[in-house]
Amino acid sequence: MVYTFAFGEDIYIESTGMGDSFFSGVPIIFPIFFFLVIGIIVFAVIGGIGNQVKTNSLLKDMQQFASDLADHPSDEAANRLADYLRDVTSFPVYRTQMEPFRVALGSYQLVMDSSHVSDETKERVDRQYKRLGILDGEKFADEPAPRRSSSAHHHHHNDHHNHHM
Repeated sequence: MVYTFAFGEDIYIESTGMGDSFFSGVPIIFPIFFFLVIGIIVFAVIGGIGNQVKTNSLLKDMQQFASDLADHPSDEAANRLADYLRDVTSFPVYRTQMEPFRVALGSYQLVMDSSHVSDETKERVDRQYKRLGILDGEKFADEPAPRRSSSAHHHHHNDHHNHHM
C-alpha cells in the first residue's frame, strides 16, 4: 500500500509491504533530479560518440580528396572537393583532433598551387573553405585557453596601473 503525505512544501511517498522502493520516504524531487542527471550524462555520451563518428567520417573523406589531388591534381578532382564541401554544414575544429583540419588545409594548398586547376574552380573551392571557416580554424585550434592568458594579463595590468595611481 502507498501513502502520500506533504510536509511543508516537500511531498513524501511512503510505501509499506513487499514493494519498498529505493526512493521511499525521500522527497519526490530527489528521484526526479537523479533521473534527470543520469539522462543528461547519457545524452552527452551519445552526442560525443556521434561527433566522433562524424569527425572520423569527415577525416576519411578529406584524406581521399587529398590523395586524389596529390596523385592527379585536376579541375575535376578540385570540383569534386568543392561539391563535397558544399554539402557539409559545418567543419569542426577540435584541439584534440586536428587531423581533419590539417588534411583539409593540405587539400586547399594542393588546389591553389596546381596549374591544372582553373581559376574559376579555385574560387569555388576557396568560397567553400571560407563559408565553413576552415581557413580561420588554424588560429582557433592552436591558441591557448583564452581565460588563463587574458585573466593573468588583466591582473598584471591592473596591479601595474594601481601602483602608478
